[in-house]
Amino acid sequence: MPASLVIRDMETGDLPSVIAIENASFESPWSLEMLAGEVGQRLGWSRVAVEPGIGVVGFIIGRRYPDVWHVMDLAVAPRRRRRGLGGSLLADFLEAADLAGMEVVLEVRQENREATALYEVWGFEVMGVRRGYYTDSGEDALVMSRPVGAGRPEPRSEALHGPLLAIESSCDDSAAAVLSPAGAVLASISHSQDAIHERYGGVVPEVASRAHVERMTAVVREALRQAGCGMGELGGVAATVGPGLIGALLVGVQTAKAIAWSGRLPFFPVNHLHGHLAAAWLTDPMASFPMVTLVASGGHTLLIRVDGRNDFRLLGQTLDDAAGEAFDKGARLLGLGYPGGRELDQLAEQGDPKAFSFPIGLKRSARPDFSFSGVKTALYYLLRDMTPEERAERAADVAASYRKAIVDALVGKAVGAAQRERVSTLAVAGGVAANSLLRRRLVEAGSAAGFRVVIPDLAYCTDNAAMIGAAAVGGPRLDYPAYLDVDASASLPLGQWRQLSGVDASRET
Repeated sequence: MPASLVIRDMETGDLPSVIAIENASFESPWSLEMLAGEVGQRLGWSRVAVEPGIGVVGFIIGRRYPDVWHVMDLAVAPRRRRRGLGGSLLADFLEAADLAGMEVVLEVRQENREATALYEVWGFEVMGVRRGYYTDSGEDALVMSRPVGAGRPEPRSEALHGPLLAIESSCDDSAAAVLSPAGAVLASISHSQDAIHERYGGVVPEVASRAHVERMTAVVREALRQAGCGMGELGGVAATVGPGLIGALLVGVQTAKAIAWSGRLPFFPVNHLHGHLAAAWLTDPMASFPMVTLVASGGHTLLIRVDGRNDFRLLGQTLDDAAGEAFDKGARLLGLGYPGGRELDQLAEQGDPKAFSFPIGLKRSARPDFSFSGVKTALYYLLRDMTPEERAERAADVAASYRKAIVDALVGKAVGAAQRERVSTLAVAGGVAANSLLRRRLVEAGSAAGFRVVIPDLAYCTDNAAMIGAAAVGGPRLDYPAYLDVDASASLPLGQWRQLSGVDASRET
């Protein structure tokens, strides 16, 4: 369900949009008079889904009888289908029915296998057949019933019966991996777009999306080839569903869903941040829970308590810029190449980290949160007041001092969080985990504080599909066809995916 979607009571002014959707959805549509008669009906339930700037995009009509509630009409505008809107309208009705303690019934064309399967996902069961129910064709109708509180089934965890294909496309890396049912990495392929975005000094979302479209099929094929696995041997498909660049995410999600659908395979929706967490135990399977994990990348800086493979709690996060973004911005100010974080790290190895003093955001705060806007501003003014000659001469010292300030903040907050949570394991993940100073400092801090420190292999620090597969193995799964309406989300909180799931089954009555 789109975050901006509004579901409200149907009004008379909505009828032109409602009848247009009705006529576009069914061979034997309701008339305008029939629809108008439902507005304000004493026992009726007439609701519309409204998207700001678009208008009415779907509707549901039902009746609230004293002994049972009845879904009579449900439709979504053709161009807005496959986005969970129908599922949101249905869920709105079912939630009210549950609160009222009422059973829900509906009729669906017997030959409409897809709609029947989707209603089953929402807890409906076939109770009987009404012969010749549809007067336009003489087709039979299945009578389906949903008991009070049936709800939507939770995704289940179940062993795979074949290799898992995982796809990652949240930003600018087109990645695919194949893992064994037990989680061993059989192949991991990633196509970097660095050369494409270098000319812009950063990732351009539209360009990234197009590059994914061009490369994703080849990346998937190569991963399968290296794993020695045919498409027909797969046991499931996983993909990053958010957070990330929405256009980029959609390429991976739709590719994964198409592959899963073609083989009627289960689909595993994975939160990108969950994938980064999984990179730790992918590298060190013996790492014990609970642990505190620092996730530091270009888009995120988080401290997370991890109590299990699917059990996490956010402890703290950046209040402004991410650590990776601070490194990249610093590299641009220093006139370094792209990607900037790696270039700055290499230059810093040649400099004196004590040459300049940079502020550490929230250093004196006990909160496990970060702030990197101040250190970026300090770098800007330092370089502004230098001559071109001074910049060239002192570049390595500036880079080393700037890197030290960011790493000090990361290590200090991470160690403090691990101590407060009384865990024995401290892990790091994300692109910034490749920073050489951060890796050294965490090992040193862990040794001094008595922590087991888990640092992913460099291949698993940046965005990759192996970590997505690791997060998926043993995690929540959706069986066909429950995932057909799973969508991507640019901003998806850690541990969540359910708001992406919806059913777009039309009325079919």
